[in-house]
Amino acid sequence: MATPSCIDCCAEPALVWVRTLHESAHDQESLLRCSGCRAFWFHRFHEYTDWAAGSDDLTSWYSRLTPAEGERLRDSADPSGEDVSFLRTRAAWMDDSRGVHRVEGAPDRPFG
Repeated sequence: MATPSCIDCCAEPALVWVRTLHESAHDQESLLRCSGCRAFWFHRFHEYTDWAAGSDDLTSWYSRLTPAEGERLRDSADPSGEDVSFLRTRAAWMDDSRGVHRVEGAPDRPFG
């Protein structure tokens, strides 16, 4: 997995996949971890398809997690049922058609 240039957890961040938390036709949630500093990251991907316009809007959010939050999601028997409502107010990096920018919160559940 290529690490987005916005990831700022350490001097040499390199995100690796830990586990998929949710996956559907247009959404995915994954737990990632930096191989440099071991910080956990919540990654949400959403694809909005506009058939009339003939285009896709691809958006990703990267939210840094505390060690306890990351371990809870890593070890959960049902990760899709875990409460991640804290993401709504947690600063995140958002990557969409306008580029990469900092946002004051990310979605806390799949769109579909």
